[in-house]
Amino acid sequence: MAIFGSSAPKKEQISVTSDSKSATLMTQCMQINGDIKGCGAIHIDGIVHGDVDVEESIVIGKSGKVFGNLRSKKIIISGEHKGKLECHTLEVTQSGVVSHEIKADEVISDGKIDAILNIKEKIHVTKNGTVVTEKLQSRYIMVNGHIEGNISASELLEINQDGHVKGEMTVKKIKVAEGGLMLGTMLTYHKDENIKATLTEKNGKVKAL
Repeated sequence: MAIFGSSAPKKEQISVTSDSKSATLMTQCMQINGDIKGCGAIHIDGIVHGDVDVEESIVIGKSGKVFGNLRSKKIIISGEHKGKLECHTLEVTQSGVVSHEIKADEVISDGKIDAILNIKEKIHVTKNGTVVTEKLQSRYIMVNGHIEGNISASELLEINQDGHVKGEMTVKKIKVAEGGLMLGTMLTYHKDENIKATLTEKNGKVKAL
C-alpha cells in the first residue's frame, strides 16, 4: 500500500499500487496537489487537487474532495467531485455531490449531480437523487428522484411513483407510473414524424395539450 505525504508546493504525479484485496488509503488529514495514477484501487478521504486515474476503482468518502478529472472502471462518490469523470459504473450516494461532466456505461445516483451526462446504457436516479443538466443522454433513464434539464432517452424514459422530470425531453418510449410527474416539452417519434407536446401538471397527473 502506498503512503502519501502532505501537500506538495507544486503539482506532481504520484504513482499508486495496490492488490485486489486492499486499496490505497488517503486519510482525512491528507491533501495532495498533483495527479494520481496507478493500478488497483484507491479510497480518498482527504483532498486532491489534480487528476486521479486508477485502473480498478476510485472511492471518494464523505470527507473526500477531488478537484480534477477521474478515470477508473468503477467510481463511488460519497464526498465531492468537480471535473470530468469517465468510468464503466458510477455510484453517487446520498451525501455525494458531482459536477461538470460524466461519461459512463451505467449510473445509479442517490445524491446531487449538476453536470453534462453521456451514459451509454442506463441511469437510475433514486428517491433522494437530484440531477440538474444541460444535456443528459442515455438508452434507458429511470427516475425515482428529480431531473431538470434537457434529456434524451433513445429507448425508454421511465418515471416512477416519486419521480419528477422537468425540461425538454426527447424519447422513443415513455412510461409514467401513477404519481409520477412531468413538466416541460416532449419530442417523440410516431410514423417517422416528429410530434411535440407541451406537458402540464394537473391533479398530480400528466396531461398533454
